[in-house]
Amino acid sequence: MVEFNHDTANQRCVCKTDKLTTDITIEKEIGGYRFFIIKFEKGVVPQELSGRYSSIQKAQAGVEKYLRNKTQSVSARRKEFGDDYEKRKKARDASKSKSKSSK
Repeated sequence: MVEFNHDTANQRCVCKTDKLTTDITIEKEIGGYRFFIIKFEKGVVPQELSGRYSSIQKAQAGVEKYLRNKTQSVSARRKEFGDDYEKRKKARDASKSKSKSSK
């Protein structure tokens, strides 16, 4: 799932997804021309997304297509597993404390 947060005043769009731990930013190209570029918060822009787009909508379509075919990153998967483990641990600890207090 991709969530787009638009900032029309600055002509930017921040894309958040559960497949990556970093945010993807679509913004006006340096120099003020009418083209838009895609930037990653950390790391290098993939070859599929590098280039110039004539509108934010076309850049969003490119990001959606890229993320549709991309597998979940290792760091995002690790974070998801860690969160699931913490939830299971809290549930397990809560059930132990209930059983001890009932004796």
